[in-house]
Amino acid sequence: MFQQQIKIGFLNPYSSLYPNYSQHILAGLFLGMGEDPLKQDKIKFVPHYTDTGSVQKTKDAVRKLINFDQVDMLSGLISYAVLPEIVPMLESRDKLGFFFDSGEYIPYFDYLSPNTFFSSNQLWQSEFALGQWARSEYGEGGMMVMPLLESGYHLHSAFQKGFSMGGGGELLLSVLPFDEENPHDLDMNALFKKIKDQAPPFVHAIFSGEGGNEFLIRWVEEGLNGEVPLVVAEHMMYEEWLQDVKDLEIQCYSSSLYDPAINTKENEVFKREFQQTTGQPVNIFALLGYEAGMMFREVYPSMKKRDWGKVQNLLQEEHIVGPRGERDFYPDSGFALPEVNITKMNSSSGSINKNIIAKGKRLAYNHHIFDDIRKAVPSGWFNPLFCV
Repeated sequence: MFQQQIKIGFLNPYSSLYPNYSQHILAGLFLGMGEDPLKQDKIKFVPHYTDTGSVQKTKDAVRKLINFDQVDMLSGLISYAVLPEIVPMLESRDKLGFFFDSGEYIPYFDYLSPNTFFSSNQLWQSEFALGQWARSEYGEGGMMVMPLLESGYHLHSAFQKGFSMGGGGELLLSVLPFDEENPHDLDMNALFKKIKDQAPPFVHAIFSGEGGNEFLIRWVEEGLNGEVPLVVAEHMMYEEWLQDVKDLEIQCYSSSLYDPAINTKENEVFKREFQQTTGQPVNIFALLGYEAGMMFREVYPSMKKRDWGKVQNLLQEEHIVGPRGERDFYPDSGFALPEVNITKMNSSSGSINKNIIAKGKRLAYNHHIFDDIRKAVPSGWFNPLFCV
């Protein structure tokens, strides 16, 4: 008897920083399932463009995918900020949602739906661990710097919480001026004058994409390299972005939730399969997809039978052991705490060297220390991180 393909709607906002992220997620997902990404024999993903991921665009996409395309499930890249609007739409139609995010927000579920699951990179955990380490290493009086676009997420708030748990004290915040006509333009002149005038014990930088490289170049040009300790957000150290500044003589510190060089069987298989299939090195979106695919492989027999109650139960209860260890996808099952490494990076003459110098501390997303962040007035940033 003919078996109809499982159809999954894929919410696809635009990212100028990672324009191919959705292809990387889906290639990773099929590889994690043990399937050929080009064939999509068992599952067909139906993409829908959601612009920058606003509430209205996302709602319109969910409505179309469920009612017109008649998908069996929903997936894609979203911000937690849109969940209150789309969860009722899923529940009213008994649909499951399996979503991806970079972890720019500390999860804040007023209502945790049993229908929604998350493959999150938990970048906020990386920032929390980095804040604790920076306070113990350098003391109080540090300065955080970032563009306005980064200031609307929870990354700097998580760093501050880690800093307070590491001993607390003064931590300055400097947000770059914003040009609405040119949102990617970074005016750093006043920032570097402020850093030189105040000579903080360390600077913590949170930038994305080319903005991060622009900051690192200015940091060296201004003569601050080696004079003031520089602590940067994890995503500023992604290999695909560092290639453009690898000739800089620079030293800085960061944190890492995933080390591509980790020597485990699961990681070696992941890297080899992704490289052979796509011709590209792995990145964080490929990893998120691959981890999800390992879970989809476990639940596919129930998906094939369209036993969505069984699929729901399995997604709530099961975990996988992937390239970076244990992962699960339902917050109430605990969200397995990721390993966080504090790293020292040196670049010189075209080579990039990263060394682990400490283990970072983690906390559960629903720990009471984060209550004030969850209860704060939302910034209005509905677009996922990198989606500008």
